[in-house]
Amino acid sequence: MKTLKGVPVSSGITIGKVQIIARPKLKIRRKNIRQEQIETELQKFEKCLQAAINEIDQLISLSENIDNRNILNTHKMILRDPEFHKNINKMVAEDLLSLEMAIKNHFSSIIEIFNNIENEYFSQRSSDFEDVAYRLLSKILDKKNDKFAELQDDVILVTENITPSEVTRVFQKKIKALCTEKGSKNSHSSIIARSMNLPTLVSITGLTDNIKNGDDVIVDANEGVLIIKPDESTMHRFRPLWEYEKQERIKLAQLVDEDCITQDGRTINLMSNIEIPAELDQVLKIRSKGIGLFRTEFLFMGHKGLPDEDEQYEIYLHIAEKLYPHPVVIRTIDVGGDKLSQILNIEHELNPNLGTRGIRISLKHIPVFKTQIRAILRANRKGNIRIMFPMISTVGEIINIKNIVQQSRGELLEEGYEFEPDIAIGAMIEIPSAAITSDSIAEECNFLSIGTNDLVQYTLAVDRDNDTVEQYYIPHHPSVLRLIKMTAENCHQHGIKVAICGEMASEKKYIPLLVGLGIDEFSVSPGRLLMVKNEIRKCKYQDVRKMAEDILHYKTYIDVYTRITAKEC
Repeated sequence: MKTLKGVPVSSGITIGKVQIIARPKLKIRRKNIRQEQIETELQKFEKCLQAAINEIDQLISLSENIDNRNILNTHKMILRDPEFHKNINKMVAEDLLSLEMAIKNHFSSIIEIFNNIENEYFSQRSSDFEDVAYRLLSKILDKKNDKFAELQDDVILVTENITPSEVTRVFQKKIKALCTEKGSKNSHSSIIARSMNLPTLVSITGLTDNIKNGDDVIVDANEGVLIIKPDESTMHRFRPLWEYEKQERIKLAQLVDEDCITQDGRTINLMSNIEIPAELDQVLKIRSKGIGLFRTEFLFMGHKGLPDEDEQYEIYLHIAEKLYPHPVVIRTIDVGGDKLSQILNIEHELNPNLGTRGIRISLKHIPVFKTQIRAILRANRKGNIRIMFPMISTVGEIINIKNIVQQSRGELLEEGYEFEPDIAIGAMIEIPSAAITSDSIAEECNFLSIGTNDLVQYTLAVDRDNDTVEQYYIPHHPSVLRLIKMTAENCHQHGIKVAICGEMASEKKYIPLLVGLGIDEFSVSPGRLLMVKNEIRKCKYQDVRKMAEDILHYKTYIDVYTRITAKEC
């Protein structure tokens, strides 16, 4: 028996046999061509390029998932990028590189840019370019590209890595779980696996060296453990957990059409967080009451340049129409200047988390900001879009933003665009200064949403991505809970609702406490929504409200943790 650690990206426990799928290696050696070979190489480029596009078109036509088709269409856009064609033509015609070497160099440089971004979510955007590069090079080298043709049903798939467009396909094979040696929690592939509730472990060091086809394994994607060839005592311990989880999934599925309401009649709106449009099918399947947080960063990080207004508009409109009449909360771009430095010519910052990020970067680059605002306003054709701004620290920022929104609205109306001009405006409360002055901010907004991930980080001065200080990252610290309560009270005094959209909202032990603190709306990942609904339906609002009031007077986070994990809660 051997136990390997991995990064859990989609929870669940499962037991089964392994099927290893290995992508054939493409060996590309540096090779120069002669002058007279240039035309032949460029003709081959056009032929193989069209073959790759035709293959993607075929996959699009066979896909029943509209959002998976969107991902494949993105891959087509990469292949049709004029800058890509210009670069390949230059390397072949001027540098006399072989076609395969030119393509390898082009994509390697892009992938290196993404991999060097010091943010796990954005660094994993490279998988889309890896997928496209492999598909095209397979055509040029005349290699078969279908590595999943022999994949069986009801197996645990083990592979070195997996691309976004492949996840949906293997899910249709009804595999039990997915384990990869590479990858990250926030890659597109992981996001899609999570939205499909497929138990998934990634970044398992030594995976392919320690496992063979047909091995019996236990995948514990709750704790991030893969157990290879478990002994009987281990199997005896995990079988009941596996059976329990299967029964729990069946029970949770029965809650799809049930209202999210406490036992004493308080309704809590339950919505979904999404990062890419590919998650929409799962959102609809679980009857989410809308999108409480659509992170728009992927639009900005997948390009060499900035996305234009029409491109953004089409994506926002698609989401809004698909979710109508439920609300869609679109958050403007929330990244640091270090992520957009190459596009916006921003100087390096020693501490990006405390630097030019979120709304600060938007207000520093008004034309970029207005492009996004205009696209969001235009997409509000049916009036179900709300707009939310990240990293707000003062009411003055909101007043400034509202002026920009008003100016953009006027311009669009003058230009003859048809849309619902009255759009709800909200602010993310994720900085202590925003929580403390949330009375003033609430007065200028239609709703507020608490981002607990950053609120904890900034309140406790703890880098949430730094493992060496993770013991200090305490969501239930009394200071954090008091800021949440303060924000909720200020919202209610001004007659607006308060939502919570951080990871804290999807942790079972915190849900009764957050309801008791006065949270009106929860926005969580689609894979956790039914669990959150189940926990809310167990609550009696009057009881959890009293519990929360008691907890607010506790002096230490240890006291708080003891109380919130007690059975009575």
